[in-house]
Amino acid sequence: MSAAPQGRVAALWRYPVSSMGGERLERMELLASGVLGDRTHGVFHAETGEIARPGRMRQWMALPRASARCAAEGEVEVEVSVDGQDWHGSGSLGPLSDLYGFPASIRRYAAPGEEGPASRYAHAPIHLLTTSALRTLQAAIPGSVLDERRFRPNILLDTPQDMGGIPEYGWIGREFRIGGAVLRGTIPCVRCAFTTLAQPGLPDDREVLRALMQGFDQNLGLYCEVVRPGPILPGDSVALPEAAVA
Repeated sequence: MSAAPQGRVAALWRYPVSSMGGERLERMELLASGVLGDRTHGVFHAETGEIARPGRMRQWMALPRASARCAAEGEVEVEVSVDGQDWHGSGSLGPLSDLYGFPASIRRYAAPGEEGPASRYAHAPIHLLTTSALRTLQAAIPGSVLDERRFRPNILLDTPQDMGGIPEYGWIGREFRIGGAVLRGTIPCVRCAFTTLAQPGLPDDREVLRALMQGFDQNLGLYCEVVRPGPILPGDSVALPEAAVA
């Protein structure tokens, strides 16, 4: 099937600790299992062992105010920060516990076949969002501060200004190439109260989820699976099947 260039990569993101802010990448390595180092760890209550779930309990709502990054490319260790400047290893989480108001711990999710806590993120390994989708949502809530970080995508695609709606829904079940990787769209991303929570540079805003529920079936963006692993760089073009562009 022929392919047509349509848009470019605007930003690449990785979230080493689920439910926390992530790190913007200059190069993304896509494996068959997903982004290298993405959502490998979770936040837990150090005393009870309960996994943190933003939006479900008040004590967890401060989670996205902190950020996480991989200590080194390809390693499983992570570092966290409450201000984006001072970074702490998983053995020194005093500032994180002070921010959250409970003794926090960072734990690695169990790999398939291992014992331990399993990741809650098992829909598909890649989360994709277009600037067209963001513009469409912004038109519904012009007073809100929207930014891709509120929706935590791995890949933000810059689509043409005259492209309306949410074009990525037309890619469900289709393969498309981004940089050196090939992806296949699977299902829309169902949104939860996480999108309303305050994050660095973004205020708490309940209008976001309300608009998604009222006009977007509570969805925004697309989950994808990896068909062919490979690297992706900012500025890489997106090649979509002709039938998906029409």
